[in-house]
Amino acid sequence: MDIESAIRGRRSVRKYRPQPVAEETLREILDAARWAPSWANTQPWSIYVVSGEALERLKAAIREKAQGGEPATPDLRMPRPEWPSHLGERTARLRQHLSATLAAAKGEGEAAPRPAASMGDLFGAPCLFLFCIDQSLVPEYACFDTGLIVQTVCLAAHARGLGTCIMANVVRRPDLLREQLPGASDKCFVIGVALGYPDWDSPINRFERERADLDELVTWVR
Repeated sequence: MDIESAIRGRRSVRKYRPQPVAEETLREILDAARWAPSWANTQPWSIYVVSGEALERLKAAIREKAQGGEPATPDLRMPRPEWPSHLGERTARLRQHLSATLAAAKGEGEAAPRPAASMGDLFGAPCLFLFCIDQSLVPEYACFDTGLIVQTVCLAAHARGLGTCIMANVVRRPDLLREQLPGASDKCFVIGVALGYPDWDSPINRFERERADLDELVTWVR
């Protein structure tokens, strides 16, 4: 797959097949992604790959905390819900496309998954990558670097026929992650990525996507 096809074809996958992903494939993805750039080649990221029984235990613990009403205390500030209007409009259009696709599927008798209800189960993904940095680091640039390797992981996975969904929800209770994961006591959790084989028959993986026009994003200075 050429790089432009990977960039344009990658999407957030919200329904996965139960098929596990071979460790060899996961290693290939991470081995490619470790060449992502970083500030002064510091490579400040740490990555946990969670699957199998460990993933089931982690999901159960996260659900228990959420159902018990325990407030989320993420290591990093989450985006405010009050977006500037032009950003909020983009989110609204995304939701419109999603709702229309699911409504059409329901009308045709298809079982349409509920995104919010499926989120706690990672949309059925058999693998979770958790990206973190050392708590001693200045987070702004270390998180920028982490974003670079996250995107590289997602592209490398897509090129191998796998799907991903970048998820902030799984790092909203980092104290739980530090309890469950080895060597995580000094880690700041940045983001999670669900990974697995997409269920392309699911309508939630087929709704129309859009991006802002180039001239909305770019100022040309000559």
